Amino acid sequence: MTTSLPQPSRRAVADQPRAAVYCRISDDRHGLGLGVERQRQDCHGLAERNGWRVVATHTDNDVSAYSGKVRPGYVELMRSIEAGQVDVVVAWDPDRLHRSPAELEGFIAAVEGAGVQVVSVQAGTVDLSTAAGRLVARMLGNIARHESEHKSERVRRVMQQRAESGRSHGRRAYGWTREHTADGTGREAIAPSEAAVVRRIADALLSGESLRAVTAALNSDSVPTPTGVPEWGKNMVRALVLRERNAGLRVHRGEVVGDGAWEPILPRDRWEQVRAVLTDPARKTSTGTAAAHLLSGIAHCGVCGARLRVAQNRGVPSYRCSANGCVIRRKEDLDHLVTELVIARLGAPDAADLFTTSDSPERVAAVAEADQLRARLDEAADQYADGLIDGRMLERITARLRPQLTEAEARSRLVDSAPLLDGLAGAPDVRGVWNGLSLSRRRAVVETLMTVTLNRTRRGARTFDPEAVAITWR
Repeated sequence: MTTSLPQPSRRAVADQPRAAVYCRISDDRHGLGLGVERQRQDCHGLAERNGWRVVATHTDNDVSAYSGKVRPGYVELMRSIEAGQVDVVVAWDPDRLHRSPAELEGFIAAVEGAGVQVVSVQAGTVDLSTAAGRLVARMLGNIARHESEHKSERVRRVMQQRAESGRSHGRRAYGWTREHTADGTGREAIAPSEAAVVRRIADALLSGESLRAVTAALNSDSVPTPTGVPEWGKNMVRALVLRERNAGLRVHRGEVVGDGAWEPILPRDRWEQVRAVLTDPARKTSTGTAAAHLLSGIAHCGVCGARLRVAQNRGVPSYRCSANGCVIRRKEDLDHLVTELVIARLGAPDAADLFTTSDSPERVAAVAEADQLRARLDEAADQYADGLIDGRMLERITARLRPQLTEAEARSRLVDSAPLLDGLAGAPDVRGVWNGLSLSRRRAVVETLMTVTLNRTRRGARTFDPEAVAITWR
């Protein structure tokens, strides 16, 4: 950020060197800018004592020189130096200007070419016009670089240690709150209202609701967002419900490293199913699209196999083969037939037992296998920590078990239809429940229960022919 000060009289301007102040602080967690403001005051005071006219103040708040990120204030400072608009650069300390040797060399070249003086509140004048002054600047830069690298190593080691012990990164995560403990370490406890939002999203997705519908419902109910922005977005909903920490898993550098030291919001198997719905196209119960019709994109053409889409046929909404127009049928007739078949099937006496069974034996076995493999990996890690096995043995064990775990987890993510049909199959009033469902859930139910294929009708048929619709129950 750059701020310009009022210009003094012409006589004063002619007599005073032009000074540009640069202030930077690398970590401003609360965004108050207090650190750069203190630097600004000291730098302006130094300029005033020396009779320099401050023509601009460049600030970079909460931006590290070591990180390599673009510093807009520093970029503006360099432009003003190269344009000959500055006689003196004032900083609080030399390491506020740069901590990268490569960046320092560019700075030296710029100030030498422009004949600019460099002064800091803490270190005085840095004479870059002499070999000795440049040597001192480079030595100070290398020391600052070492301090930054050393600090970075310490931070990484602390974060790794926290991850290995299952502790969180320190910031409060949505869905949990921090409670004080007698030993002063604190612990994470479930925040009921926020955890309820995560469970609501998971339940809705597993019940066949589309991501778009879930997002719209959260906004309609004015549910506060995790970041405080006015409205939920699909990407925000998706990212929130897919967090590994929801299932009590600790992630470090993008990888799950073990169990977290907090109570999970979702059971591991339920979180795995949500992940399957959102990330595995081959196993999705419902796509996230905002389809406006019951069978659009679900029913198929019996001639060429293309999906059916809704189009106007002589002013009447109709399902039509999206590829070649092989078949076409009134939307109202086909929707009515499929709806009646679904209601009849879900209202049958055996529907509750047939469709609302819990997990399949295959999925139960896969979940158990994945748990066993994770336990074996944890045991190997403990043995390595205790010195019972060396690093090479740990690598061999991990290399053999990790692929098996990945395969078992994939099998455990098979989507169960129980949440989708919960409260619907075997209900006393299936029609009433069906009429109260959203369109996205109705579509998911149809896709789960049957395949719909529309064939050509008999020659000369003038009315809807149910026999031309092939229904295959899944």
